[in-house]
Amino acid sequence: MTSADRVCSRRDQALDWLLRIQQAPHDAHLRAELLQWCTSDVANAQAYAKAERVWRLTGQLAPATAQHWPAPPSTATVVQLSATRPRRWWLGAAVAACLLAAVAPSLNLRLHADYRTAQNEMRDVTLADGSVIHLDSDTAISVDYSGDHRDVRLLAGQAFFEVMPNKAKPFHVRADDVRVTVTGTAFNVQIRPGIVGVDVQHGAVRVEDAVRTQVLSGALGAGQRLRYTHGIARVQVFAPSQAAAWRQGQLVADDQRIADLVQELARYIPGKVLLRDEALGEKRVTGVYDLRKPEAALRAVIQPHGGEVHSYGPWFLVISKR
Repeated sequence: MTSADRVCSRRDQALDWLLRIQQAPHDAHLRAELLQWCTSDVANAQAYAKAERVWRLTGQLAPATAQHWPAPPSTATVVQLSATRPRRWWLGAAVAACLLAAVAPSLNLRLHADYRTAQNEMRDVTLADGSVIHLDSDTAISVDYSGDHRDVRLLAGQAFFEVMPNKAKPFHVRADDVRVTVTGTAFNVQIRPGIVGVDVQHGAVRVEDAVRTQVLSGALGAGQRLRYTHGIARVQVFAPSQAAAWRQGQLVADDQRIADLVQELARYIPGKVLLRDEALGEKRVTGVYDLRKPEAALRAVIQPHGGEVHSYGPWFLVISKR
């Protein structure tokens, strides 16, 4: 397990402990177990302290709660845990999880991105050779034009590439493990958790898994889209005019899972969106939705299947079944 994996695992454990304590704040046995977990490793105590600070920011904990966290193991320590009465415990825990989960990726983007957009912002970037990259909402890229190569890494979101031809200097786009190679064409690349998508408007691209050194498509052509997830590549046919439909303010869904569409629309909505019903998320829909009104689009996606959206302030939306 890498150090990053260990940090994520410890953060998830801290959030789990926090949720259990908020559900049963007077359970002495549970609190004793939490005390043991916190004192077993100073990093555990720090993770739990951070989780409670975020929880407090959401208004779920009394501001006067005092915490004493362990120093390194050589120092005798006492951890005091708040016994605040739970109030909308699942909502507070969800907010805490969302906020904590967003910290590391956001810092990573700031460190590595050469260009990025905020939510509901779109931007065009013209590179040194005249190639143009259209960045969608909540998107980040890094660019390396040194030496004899033209390399772009898609760090988050999606982008539409209009590449100036240059056979002597191929253009590469890297998204997770996927590498797209072109000399001159127009195509869209999208990255979501566990999936990379490539849609070609005109020309052709070579798509490969750069880690497994496996060719996924030697010549993905105009009107073809590739979706790569869990080591499996699927190629479909679509209308080339629909490539990067987001540039016209449209989200086109063709028999897609609601969970995937919620992820898409969340990139245009300030704050966080939480889908609480897994069965609802597995429903499939087909339609065209207006990205200029993302909350209305979200409701249009879920309402025919009995879903509803609840707003908790301007920064948090919860989707559940009626």
